[in-house]
Amino acid sequence: MSGHEAGKPAYDEWMYWTQVVIDRLTTVVHVYNKPPYSDVFMAEQVKQTRIATTVDILRRLHGLTDEDSTTLPLAQRDAKDEQVIADLQPLLKNVLQELPVFSTDMQQLLKSHWFDNCAGRVANELFKGPNGRLDEGIGSGLPDHGRLPAKLEAMLEREWMGDSRPMRLETPAKADITDRQDVAKLWAKRNAPLRTTGRIN
Repeated sequence: MSGHEAGKPAYDEWMYWTQVVIDRLTTVVHVYNKPPYSDVFMAEQVKQTRIATTVDILRRLHGLTDEDSTTLPLAQRDAKDEQVIADLQPLLKNVLQELPVFSTDMQQLLKSHWFDNCAGRVANELFKGPNGRLDEGIGSGLPDHGRLPAKLEAMLEREWMGDSRPMRLETPAKADITDRQDVAKLWAKRNAPLRTTGRIN
């Protein structure tokens, strides 16, 4: 998804990349919970701490993005959207701090490099993004190496430096955005137990 590079990121852009983060972190939780290789050791306490950190981030991201504000009057919706964006920023900064650790752990648990030929489908999607969308893969976890960390860092920088925000799209103009929303809805249905895990009931 291309951004509005001249100004602040649009609300739709925040939602798109937040859902990408949710998708990648969901994979991270699954790998921590069920490492595919029995001969790779990670201390249980370390693993549980990482799972708790990741699930906490996911819970907070869901709390900000699961509510639909489209039924609100325009002024209230705009105010709500701005508050969501403001609340997402420290969360995504936290994600940026954690991604190098997650990437190192995932490389160990999946027995895979983050670049070139990754070891299997899960590693490829995690490190290089689904269907080769490199910007959606966590890579090394460092913005200097591009991919999702660089995308998040650039978006946060644009938020800080931009002087205006594009209007929210009522109907996304690009097919990839619409497809992404459809995928997000399917993901939500298929991963209801995880999403419940990430909530405070």
